[in-house]
Amino acid sequence: MIRLRCPLLRRPSSTLPGVETLLIAGSSVAGLVIGGALDPIGQQLADRSRAADDHRRDEERAEERAAHQHAETAGRTDIGDAEPVAGQPQAADAPPSGHDTRSGVEVPQREGPARDLLPSGRSPSRMVGSAIVTGGLFGAAAGHFGADLVLAPFCVFFAMLVAVSVTDLSHRLVPRHLLYPALALIVPLLVATSAVDHAWHSLIGSVIAGVVAFGIFFLIWWFVPRGMGFGDVRLAGVIGLTVGYLSLLHAYVAFLAGFVIGMVFGLAMMVVSSTGRKTRIPFAPSLAVGAVIAVLWGGHLAQSLFHAGS
Repeated sequence: MIRLRCPLLRRPSSTLPGVETLLIAGSSVAGLVIGGALDPIGQQLADRSRAADDHRRDEERAEERAAHQHAETAGRTDIGDAEPVAGQPQAADAPPSGHDTRSGVEVPQREGPARDLLPSGRSPSRMVGSAIVTGGLFGAAAGHFGADLVLAPFCVFFAMLVAVSVTDLSHRLVPRHLLYPALALIVPLLVATSAVDHAWHSLIGSVIAGVVAFGIFFLIWWFVPRGMGFGDVRLAGVIGLTVGYLSLLHAYVAFLAGFVIGMVFGLAMMVVSSTGRKTRIPFAPSLAVGAVIAVLWGGHLAQSLFHAGS
């Protein structure tokens, strides 16, 4: 029977009770402040990303219309004053459905409602909720890891998860400008942790999990682009990289839990919205919850799933 080695499964026993209490309290307060500060920043970044995407789509449509009009002009020049053929539909006929009546360019149809689940913009209630959740996660991480350097990258990771979940629920976007700065902090902190703890094998597992997760989600996005945004692909890579530092089985639990939670959440949304399979579901919150479950309880869950001894 294979024995699973999860070196970060248990909190370091050297942490004194008083120090542990102060660490949890201090981490929770830091999480409250960071979560409250990140919420409006995430909203601004999501607004900018949405505006940039809309501008890019408008430019693409303008180019398509210009190309279509150029083709029509060239066609009329070639035809000249030729007599119309009897029974042939004239230019005044309406274009087929699904096309822009002004230009004839096909307009992509949205699959299902785009109603956001959280208010966007300035929202004190959403900001307070983000602060409370982030503070709770910081405190849980402090209680789980104790006074260990590995606590730092996972606090950054949890703060990022809350921020991108909120933007996905309020804008249907996972801003890369939230993911990249978090990754720029997480990677050096994981390297420093590996150097201090002499745990370079954990860093290798981290890279493997991140590459595999990004690759799998990229393939899903490539073949089913309407079913997943590229922001989810980036997020999957960051989750694999960070959670994979604990072990590859932790990363497996993260994505397994994320997909199960996403399926349940999606079914619930289909029932509530009454739009069936066309309902568009934000996936980042499900991935985030799965990642949190894996970090805090992934070792125990992995051992239970694979019936391995502790």
